[in-house]
Amino acid sequence: MAEREQTGRAWTWGMIVLAGGVPFAADMLRNFQLFAPAQLAWSFAAVLAGTTGAFSLCALALAALGRRWPAIRARWAARTFAGVAALVFAAFLYDANLTELRIGYGLPRLAAVAAVAALFVLYWAVAARLGAKRTSLLLLILLAVRADQAARTVASTATRGNELISAAEMGIYDQVKLARTPNIYFICLESYHGFGAMRELYGFDNAEFREFLGENGFVVAEDVLSNYSFTMTSLHSILLMGHHYAAGAFGNHDSLYARGFISGSGTYYNPTLRILKRNGYDVVYLLPSDYYYRPGAGLVDYSLLNRSWPFAPLKVSLPRFIGREPDTLVPDYPRQVAETLARWPLDRPAFFFAKLGAEHAADGYDYRTDREAFAARYVETVARENAAIEVLVRQIAARDPQGIVVLAGDHGAQSYKCRARGFAATKQAGEVPVGRLVRDCHDVLLAIRWGAGQEAAPYPYRSLVNLMRFVFAQLGGGGALEQTAAADSSYLLDDVGLLRVAEDGQPLADWTLVPRKGWR
Repeated sequence: MAEREQTGRAWTWGMIVLAGGVPFAADMLRNFQLFAPAQLAWSFAAVLAGTTGAFSLCALALAALGRRWPAIRARWAARTFAGVAALVFAAFLYDANLTELRIGYGLPRLAAVAAVAALFVLYWAVAARLGAKRTSLLLLILLAVRADQAARTVASTATRGNELISAAEMGIYDQVKLARTPNIYFICLESYHGFGAMRELYGFDNAEFREFLGENGFVVAEDVLSNYSFTMTSLHSILLMGHHYAAGAFGNHDSLYARGFISGSGTYYNPTLRILKRNGYDVVYLLPSDYYYRPGAGLVDYSLLNRSWPFAPLKVSLPRFIGREPDTLVPDYPRQVAETLARWPLDRPAFFFAKLGAEHAADGYDYRTDREAFAARYVETVARENAAIEVLVRQIAARDPQGIVVLAGDHGAQSYKCRARGFAATKQAGEVPVGRLVRDCHDVLLAIRWGAGQEAAPYPYRSLVNLMRFVFAQLGGGGALEQTAAADSSYLLDDVGLLRVAEDGQPLADWTLVPRKGWR
């Protein structure tokens, strides 16, 4: 009898643990690439501890009630444990379901909350009816199905980041010897459009900022497009000096191997960082958070962060309970960047990678109702960020006049995003001219300051894919490097798949779907 009761208690504990573990694991199966293994382990341990605590509190409460009212305990124990499991399950599903119901189905908030509450009651009823053992088995089956789906998705992604470069290209990159090695300051500007697109899309004449760039020796490139339409894929392409065709796209518009590549970790061949390191550069990542890479990884010599919060994965699954931002942020970021640059020794070359800029349209945004407010806010943000960029540029020019400063947007602000459909569907609807759609997603600012006394070389390409190749060529990297130039094509990862939307910097009237395999 005691053995049977012990087995029943184990299944009851398992039912509650799985009620939290299964939805968390399902979420991580789509988003594990955002985090380091240690973060995943710590967060799974926290889920285990929290759900075990919920089981223990319920067991203690029932034991206390049972001493006074044994009949009530015998009758309600199974239902109470099922209710706790349903509460845990609902906590993990609450935010995802509420967001989807409000945005995807257009339900008002109260109706969405009522729908989530109905899911809680339904799961409680099912768990109470099936019992702890069968409910646990049902959750394990659900987890197996989600794991199979994730495995198929991972398997369908193309080559790893280190396999996107041919052996011939690697041979050329490994032989690059720079004639000059000034400091390079690469400042990525979030969602920063070029001057023409600013006027066309937002009616904003950014003339004062352009005048500042001219007065401070920058060469401004006209009509340049990003190669991909969100940050990680764009940075991946810039540092790859080539196309990856969103090969590792997975989860929430992220990449299976982008962080490993961006830091040059392990087997991920990052040609930009390899060339820099071979030519004596320190790699200094002055980034505002750990979203872009995990501190201490790869070829990065210094960063503003030395750790990532171990429970960051939980902040993705339980945003309304823990906080919506899943990053470890650098406090007082502009000041820390300025202070780091002010004290950095100039006796050996360094590659500084920082990030400023504006914003892009968030998920759940619909240009048909939200664009006017977004446009006004975007213009205000750009005007404010212009001042921050100017302060940083002046500091760099005063302390390191020979340094190369690259200002490059990562992608457009996506003011024509629509929550109910992808960009391809918007294009097909004919509501926005196709060229305008492409510029909205891909047009970017690119300005380069080559340093005091250096020739103001104009950028000869129409996209960012050859940016670092051109910088290395201007530093005497050799003609073989320029012969590896990639096509100035732009791609948009939409709900229908990967679309080629521009060639040679020109928007295409017909967007073609790029097959997932056979790109090389």
